[in-house]
Amino acid sequence: MPQSLTATDGVLFVRELKAENEKLFAKLDEDPLVTPENTTPARLAAVFKAALKNEMEAAEVAAEWVASTPELEAKLVLARHAGDEARHYQLLEEKVCARGVDLAGYNPLDPPSPVLEYLRSLPTTVERIAAALVAREAMGRRRNAQFLKFLERAGQAEIAQLYRDIINPDEERHHEAGCAVLAQLAVTPETQERARCAAARLLEIGDRMRDAFLQKTGAAVIPGC
Repeated sequence: MPQSLTATDGVLFVRELKAENEKLFAKLDEDPLVTPENTTPARLAAVFKAALKNEMEAAEVAAEWVASTPELEAKLVLARHAGDEARHYQLLEEKVCARGVDLAGYNPLDPPSPVLEYLRSLPTTVERIAAALVAREAMGRRRNAQFLKFLERAGQAEIAQLYRDIINPDEERHHEAGCAVLAQLAVTPETQERARCAAARLLEIGDRMRDAFLQKTGAAVIPGC
């Protein structure tokens, strides 16, 4: 059996994990380049659909995990997370449709992204929280800060306001709630290693997806979860 650590060790672990994750986000601090080419209706539609997909996938996997999560605090955090992400989807869908984007027949879960497939494969609460709420929400928060700048410069004021006033503050709360739960759960060498590996793998997949999306669509940014 691994030697137990203290609750303080869990807090220190999460602090170190957050610092490790931050090192990978430098490219997300770059100012987005806004040009006539990357703000065409087709490219904006692709970006908005990516945003919708992120929100729905986050809601979907959190909801799937609620029933199989034995730890009460983690269960509650995931339930709130699922509800918030579903609300984000609905609010964003309304704004996107108002901009003339045709969502008829659009299914944000078909096909599931590599991120969603990876998250669904995680068997333990500590891995799920580390990947979905600590790593993914940190990545999403940084992506959305960049996305907000893009929206403002591209003249998408109403959608920018949605991100500024609702989505981005919620993502910050999701991340902090995940960090608090992880600090309670990751208190042995084994759980800390599981958490670290899950977070690193999530960020690796997310970074690969970002590069592929930008190359495929010619978009300037990709929104976060």
